[in-house]
Amino acid sequence: MDRYYISHVKKNVHGVVTDVKLHFFNGQSLSEVGVKSTAFVIQLIASGCSVYTALWGYPDWQSGAEVTVVRSADGRSYHLRTNRNQTDRDNLDNLIPL
Repeated sequence: MDRYYISHVKKNVHGVVTDVKLHFFNGQSLSEVGVKSTAFVIQLIASGCSVYTALWGYPDWQSGAEVTVVRSADGRSYHLRTNRNQTDRDNLDNLIPL
């Protein structure tokens, strides 16, 4: 199963994440995939890939929270969300803005 990381996020005026900077983990290091839409990341997760947040912890990136897909309150669309843990800094809302 492939593993990806999100290091940066872009939000719309409503605070919803629309785009992310995505990285691929090859087992030893991260390589930048580029800026991708949340729809792209949702497809990755649906296909069985794992996605996590990435935090810069000089001199390397550190793994953060797992990213999952949730249905919006109106039930018509899907969004990304980090699994709740004990650390706020690894949530999507707290990543570096694009």
